[in-house]
Amino acid sequence: MWPARRAALVLLPALALAAVAAAAARLERVAVAGQAAAGGGTFEHFGVEALPVVAPVNGRGEVAFFASLLRGRASEGFFLAAGPRVTRVALEGDAAPGGGTFSGFGKHPMPSLNDMGDVAFAAAVAGGKTVEGIFVARRAGLAAVAVAGDPAPGIPAGTLAGVDAPALNDRGAIAFLASVRRGREGLEAVYVADHGRLRKVAAQGDPAPAGGSFAGFGPPAINARGAVAFAAIVEGKAVPGGIFLADGERIRMLVGAGEDTAVGGIFLKFSERVALNDAGAVTFTALLKNGPVQQAIFLADERGARKVVATDDAVPGGGTFSHFGLWPALSRSGAVAFTASVDGGPVQVAAFVASERGIERLVSLGDALPGGGTLSSFGLYPLVAMSANGIVSFATAPTATGEGVEGIYVMRPATAR
Repeated sequence: MWPARRAALVLLPALALAAVAAAAARLERVAVAGQAAAGGGTFEHFGVEALPVVAPVNGRGEVAFFASLLRGRASEGFFLAAGPRVTRVALEGDAAPGGGTFSGFGKHPMPSLNDMGDVAFAAAVAGGKTVEGIFVARRAGLAAVAVAGDPAPGIPAGTLAGVDAPALNDRGAIAFLASVRRGREGLEAVYVADHGRLRKVAAQGDPAPAGGSFAGFGPPAINARGAVAFAAIVEGKAVPGGIFLADGERIRMLVGAGEDTAVGGIFLKFSERVALNDAGAVTFTALLKNGPVQQAIFLADERGARKVVATDDAVPGGGTFSHFGLWPALSRSGAVAFTASVDGGPVQVAAFVASERGIERLVSLGDALPGGGTLSSFGLYPLVAMSANGIVSFATAPTATGEGVEGIYVMRPATAR
């Protein structure tokens, strides 16, 4: 996989980055370590070592998350929180659709959630006809979406060998990454599963829009119209990588490595994961070369890529941005949520949202947490998720010396609507 797959685009006007006072936003606890877990045992951790914690939130404020468990019949599972009520989505040892039992989620601990409360996730399977699959939990129950061993449409003689990174839209379509076996050859691909039909979006070796051929992909994002955005590596006499949008049968490159940026210099590397809204705008983090700044978050659409915020920009409350989290999030209106470190200010690391109102600080290290304790760390990879209407979710973790609370929280900023 590409170690620097980072990109984005969207519909914010060129932001007058006025500082907005920290919002009178409501911070709510979703789940914390030590809390009783649905299905037995207690929550231990909400992620696995060396991987970011992704806990998506929907427009109703529901949050889907992975957790490892202590003193239960299962050691890990996926859960859905709706206010104070937390229900189990799937536990290790539960029956898997199509046969066998779920044998682990830690290899793929990042679920996806839509506004209906459906949860998509990847899981390992034991004792069945497959070893791995993408599954979806709806009110009607669990269903398999795509499993290892299924045919790989669009790739002659291809078979799905592995699946990961599901992204679920409000119409029930799911985009995901797949590894495909074709004889002795293995290749990467992006697929969409839509009501029982599996469709290839792009595969390694397919021609890329600006020349060359696709060589690898970041996790896809899908919107309600079924458009799919992804970062990709490109081989051949072309740009070495970029951010792409597939809408129907057409794939467009929104921005490519080596292109000029709106703040000067050129794009060098893009974030592995991008966010996409229903207007077709994409947001991403990028490293820059030969420019006045080293890193910035951009919003891109068919009109081009515009800066949301860059290192050295002023931070609300004092200081300047010095570094951004890998994966920004995007709302329906084009607001972008992100984490950042700060130099020369009263806070060191915080979560922010940028909108037409300016930049608003949401929560930062040292803030009190509901239920007790303080926010001591956002974890190894600070990031946030955001619903289409602007509700933000994030994970906290103890410091290396044990201070702070490990948990999942949501915040409803003033921009949420």
